Amino acid sequence: MKKFDIIIAGGGMAGATAALALARLPLTIALVEPVAPQLDASPSFDQRAVALSAASVKIFKTLGIWPKIQSLGCPINDIHISDQGHFGFTRLHADDYGVDALGQVIPLDQTGPILWQEIRQTKNIQLYSPANISAIDSIESQQQNGQISVKLRDDSGEQQTLASQLLLAADGTFSSTAKMAGIQIQRDSYQQHAVIANISTELAHNNRAFERFTNQGPLALLPLTRNRMSLVWCQTPENAATVMSYTDHEFIQQLQTAFGYRLGQISKVGERTQYPLALHLPKKVFNGRVLLLGNSAHTLHPIAGQGFNLGLRDIAALFDSILQAQTSGEDIGSERFLNNYQAQRQPDWNQTISATDSLVRLFSNDFLPLVIARNKALCVLDKFPFAKQKLAMTAMGFSGESAQLTRGIMPT
Repeated sequence: MKKFDIIIAGGGMAGATAALALARLPLTIALVEPVAPQLDASPSFDQRAVALSAASVKIFKTLGIWPKIQSLGCPINDIHISDQGHFGFTRLHADDYGVDALGQVIPLDQTGPILWQEIRQTKNIQLYSPANISAIDSIESQQQNGQISVKLRDDSGEQQTLASQLLLAADGTFSSTAKMAGIQIQRDSYQQHAVIANISTELAHNNRAFERFTNQGPLALLPLTRNRMSLVWCQTPENAATVMSYTDHEFIQQLQTAFGYRLGQISKVGERTQYPLALHLPKKVFNGRVLLLGNSAHTLHPIAGQGFNLGLRDIAALFDSILQAQTSGEDIGSERFLNNYQAQRQPDWNQTISATDSLVRLFSNDFLPLVIARNKALCVLDKFPFAKQKLAMTAMGFSGESAQLTRGIMPT
């Protein structure tokens, strides 16, 4: 049995970032990822993107990663929020809040290899990939032994056992680790599918992001480099199937009708994908010595782009909690430690999840009184700087408690 301080299941954006962050502390970390990472991904028109809030960018800067991915990012200087066919709108400008950008949009297929390269060069991270966690020991055994042990199986079928104080389950929305740990997940479908594609437009986006609410659901356009935009277009499941069957010309026509001509003609669309949207939340974020992280802990609707950013704030808070525990000699896998972490994060979870869920239900509804109310709200929001500032601070990820990584502090 090989022992570590922390085992991380899942090497996606959340798991990889958690490994790099926690490796800055005197910890030994095992990172288990089923899919062998690709180190030579090349730029392409068809690629998924994520919007990093300003707080998330600070975390990457603190970790020393941002200079390596900065050239991939496209800043968001302005956000335009509107309701299709109605008068209400509001705008957020980075200049109004004394920041260079409200956030940055990065392509995942190019960011991932950079994170993995950093992981391979970090001495206190041991990589197990391709490999799966096939079993974990019982809660009773974890309590009795003061550690958690896991069985790994690689592609050849060979098995080995690892042990640690804490197991972080960062293996996604349908986390097999959470299931093995007996953590129940509540799933509430939004009866929507997100249609994803990258597009190009006639006019320059000038670092503007757009959130437009339609009767089908929200439509978001995020700025990318080379004057491309990342589209997330929410539809009913039936409409999503129709939209996916369109020719490129038909798709562009329908998108043009829904979005309008703020960027002129839509000139190109890349490969389209879709996935169903639901709110995934655990009844408890940990059980025994297993703690959920990233989409395993909370999968949100993409309406406000808060899911990954909320996960990064979790990583920053966990970093702080472990740093304090090391000072006091506390067991980082103990029930007391994990209860304290959960209690610390609960207000941010409640606020972000509630706000996101409310937006979906308010702006995916054509009930006339709600339509009138939300348009009035958008108009009022645009005229009152205090209310708009609160929205901007939430969008930038600075409304919750400030962890050291979001303040740009790296302990030595």
